[in-house]
Amino acid sequence: RGIPDVSALAVDYVIGIHGRFSLAYGTSASTPIIASMIAMINNERLLNGKGPVGFINPVLYQHPEVFVDVTHGENVGCQEDQGFRAVEGWDAATGLGSPDYERLLDLFM
Repeated sequence: RGIPDVSALAVDYVIGIHGRFSLAYGTSASTPIIASMIAMINNERLLNGKGPVGFINPVLYQHPEVFVDVTHGENVGCQEDQGFRAVEGWDAATGLGSPDYERLLDLFM
């Protein structure tokens, strides 16, 4: 298992805090998106008489086809000039890639 496991677009998410709106980016924006996908999948499973998905990481690594592989870009680590680059397959910048919700839903149903 690597870190990160997955990624999601994480730029310019509108958030509201105490009645004020601003833009968020980074893991504070992308993590709730991934969590929401899993929550929606769990809801579909429950509606179909199945239990929640549980620990999903082993299944994700066995099914890279449910991701859109991110092959361009990089992250900057700890205020350094260069972080990790996105490459084909798993990489330290984007993990397995960005999940395709419909494919992920089909996998877990």
